[in-house]
Amino acid sequence: EPENPKATYRKAKALLELGEEKEAEFEFVRACKLMAKDATVRKDLEALRKAMRKDKAKEQETFQGLFQKSPGFASEGRQTQQRLTKQDVDDIYFHDGKENPYEGAERPQDLASGFQKEGRLEDAAQAWEVAMGQSAQEEDWLSHFQYALEYGVLLMDLNIDRLALRCFNTVFERPVDESLEDSATPLRQHALLLKSICLLNESADAEAEITECLQNWLQMAHKGEHQLSPEERLLQLREQGTWTADTAVALGLLQLLTGQDSVPETFASAVLAEDSSFFGAEARRGTRWNMLGAVLNNRGFHEQAIEVWRHALQCQAQYPRALVNMAMAQLKCGSFLAACASQAQALKASPVWATEEIWVQLEKEAMAQTNIDDLAEAVRARRLEKVQELLEPHAEHLDTTNLEPPLEVLKKMNLLK
Repeated sequence: EPENPKATYRKAKALLELGEEKEAEFEFVRACKLMAKDATVRKDLEALRKAMRKDKAKEQETFQGLFQKSPGFASEGRQTQQRLTKQDVDDIYFHDGKENPYEGAERPQDLASGFQKEGRLEDAAQAWEVAMGQSAQEEDWLSHFQYALEYGVLLMDLNIDRLALRCFNTVFERPVDESLEDSATPLRQHALLLKSICLLNESADAEAEITECLQNWLQMAHKGEHQLSPEERLLQLREQGTWTADTAVALGLLQLLTGQDSVPETFASAVLAEDSSFFGAEARRGTRWNMLGAVLNNRGFHEQAIEVWRHALQCQAQYPRALVNMAMAQLKCGSFLAACASQAQALKASPVWATEEIWVQLEKEAMAQTNIDDLAEAVRARRLEKVQELLEPHAEHLDTTNLEPPLEVLKKMNLLK
C-alpha cells in the first residue's frame, strides 16, 4: 500500500533505525504529505533534519576553508586566506582549446562583451579566455591587459577573487615597448584598484598590501609631490573637487582597513558618481551598489543591505556575487526561503564550474526549513528548475522593476552628507 500513511511513517522509522537517513527523510516527507495534520510526524522530520545538519557540520570540518571565505566584498571577521598557489599562477583558464567553442573566433572579445551584457556568464568566460590567449600569442600586450581586466572583473562577479587577482597581476607581468608605456599606464592603474578590492578577502596582510597598492595607484592616477599618507591625499583631492568614483572607492577601502564610521557614506558617494573613471562608468554601477551593500551588511544593517543589493541587481540582473551576498543578509533577517530563492538565482546565473559552494550552502538552508517538503530532495538532486519552481512564491525581492531612485534610497538611509 504505497499511499498508506501509517505504513509510510513506520517505514520511515525503520529506515532511521537502520541508519539510512536520506531514505528515511524521503519517507518522512511522504508521510507528512499523507498526514498533514499530524504534528508528531512533522516533529520527527525536523529532528532528523537537525541530526543530519549536525553530521553535515562535522563533515565540513574535514574540508576546512570551504566556508571560511566570507561572501561578497570587504567581509569583516574574515579568515586569512592562503596566497595564490602555483596552479593559480600557471592556469587561469577553465577550458582548453578542444572544450572552448569560441576557439578560433575572429573577435572573441566582442563576443565576450556581448555575452556579459546578456548575462551569459559561462559563454563570456570562455570567450575572454580565447581573447586573452590570442592576444598573448600575437604579443598584443595592450589588448591582453584590457582583456585580463575584463575577465578579472567577471571572476569577481562570480566570487572567485583568487583567480581575479591572477588576471590583474598579469597586467604587470609583461613589459611593453617604451612607446606604449603611456597607453599601458591607465590599464595598470585600473588593475591596482581592482587588486586592492580582491586583497580584502584574499591577503594574509590586507592592510599593508592594500595600502601599498593604493599608494601606487595614487602615484599613477594623481601625480604630484606631497608628503601625505594615501588617505590624507585622497581627502585632499576631495576638498579640491577632484572626486570620482575611483577616488571614492579607494578612500572607502582605506577607511575600511581602519574601521572608520564614514565608510558607508564614502561608498554611497561612489554609487552616485558619474564620470570617466573606471568605476564611474554606468556598466560598473552594479559593482558600486554591491560594495555598499557589503559595507552595510557587515555593520549589521541587513535590511538596508538587501535593498541596496536589489539596486545592484537592477543594474546587473545576472550578478551571482550580489545574489549570494543578499542571501547572507536574508538569513540574518530570518528570511530563510527568500535566501534560498536568492541562492537559486545565483546558481542560474553562474557557470557550472562556479556553483559547487552555492549548492552546498543552499542544501544547508533547504535542510533547515520544513515549509517546503520537496525542497531538500530537489536541492540534493541538483534539479535547479524544480528548486526555482518551489521557491517562486518567495522570490518577490528579485523583481527590481519598481525601485525608488538611487538618490532617494540613499537619503532615506542617511548616507548622503
